[in-house]
Amino acid sequence: HGSFSRADTRNFMVAIGPDFKKAYADRAPVGNMDVAPTLAHILGVDLTGPGILKGRVASEALVGGKEPKVVKRTLASDKAAGGMQTLLNVEQVGDTRYFDAAGMPGRTVGLEAK
Repeated sequence: HGSFSRADTRNFMVAIGPDFKKAYADRAPVGNMDVAPTLAHILGVDLTGPGILKGRVASEALVGGKEPKVVKRTLASDKAAGGMQTLLNVEQVGDTRYFDAAGMPGRTVGLEAK
């Protein structure tokens, strides 16, 4: 929570119960921010309120759910005078963005330099 280390961006999540697919491994990005919208959806609770909820319903993990379209891209800073550049790997499902890794090519574990 707060860095781009693999410990913060590659977390393990489990959900069980009659609303969730059995033995399902979700290939789409999912984060802590998606827990409340998913549970609210299952319970039929409306989460409208004085803010903008940023997560999404992880509907692909629910019985009858379909795989969402995932858009992957890499954002890049301008190169510094010495040629150094910072990259940010991003995945997006609908309007929800997931930051996978950030750093310098060749120096950051898990960073995809595309």
